[in-house]
Amino acid sequence: MLALFCCSALPLASQSARETQTSAADQLAARISSLLPRRSTVSLELQSLTAVPPAEWLSFRSQLQDALRQLGVATATTQPDSRVHVTLSEDSHGLLLVAEVFSGENRQVAMLPWNPPAAAPQVSSIRIINTALLSQSEPILDILMVDSGMLILDSHQVADYQAMEGKWRLVAAAVLSLPRPMPRDPRGRLEKTADGFRAYLPVGTCDGTWQPGLKVQCANGNAQWQSAPVHWLADRNVLEPESTGFEGWGSDSASVADPCGSGTVVLASSPNNEHDSVRAYKVANGEASALSGVLALPGPVTALWPADSERDATLVVHNLQTGEYEASRLGLACSQ
Repeated sequence: MLALFCCSALPLASQSARETQTSAADQLAARISSLLPRRSTVSLELQSLTAVPPAEWLSFRSQLQDALRQLGVATATTQPDSRVHVTLSEDSHGLLLVAEVFSGENRQVAMLPWNPPAAAPQVSSIRIINTALLSQSEPILDILMVDSGMLILDSHQVADYQAMEGKWRLVAAAVLSLPRPMPRDPRGRLEKTADGFRAYLPVGTCDGTWQPGLKVQCANGNAQWQSAPVHWLADRNVLEPESTGFEGWGSDSASVADPCGSGTVVLASSPNNEHDSVRAYKVANGEASALSGVLALPGPVTALWPADSERDATLVVHNLQTGEYEASRLGLACSQ
């Protein structure tokens, strides 16, 4: 059985920011409650498919729970009577809330347009400086600056580039003799060692030198990184242990030194349809606050790692227009 309840896909009436958000929660709760028996318990799941500030989305969830409770619908994580899944998406008219109510084999749907509260203007204290380095058709996994050169790690080799006449020129390449094939859409990390460099890959670990010539040798096993107590899970693009992000963040982040004070700043990716973005955040007391504006990107982020300098990060983006993988160095500066 499928029942569909909807209303005109027009923005909600203009009210104060908080009243608008509360009204949307109350209206959606009323529609969900009308699809349930009295005194029901439900498991409540919320998913945002669009770029709404995490704080506003968490606030909406809390208000929706309160509104449901006032209507006699309690939320529970174990043995609920029904399951409610709320999705925030975007259509040609704006943002749309879709609530799916599952009771046994029955699925009922209620929809409501949402005009979220306008975010208060924020003055960015930090600027992100994006310096392009190199692009190529093969996925770039990581970059390491060495002496006057630059090492590029991809899924099958380490390449040595040197700066010549204002451009990076390929001077040498060493093929990776890996014990097993790389997984699809692989990730990898390059770090300096006392004698050269080390490449951390999901299917093995490779040690190499670039002087007097570029050499690399790979072995089975997933060594622990020198820069952090993490390693790849064998044959998977997953780190153990993984760092915990915040709602609205993508799967990539890197900590860099705060250019305006002490401590560190986190550069985090944020998915938005096919094109990602990057923003700088300060994390304190379990909360993340934005310090910079959004750096829009021409495609998805495929790598975001701390660089050899504590004040920089390495970014790789798959440009959907050109098909190239573009590597750059992200730096931070204090806004004037």
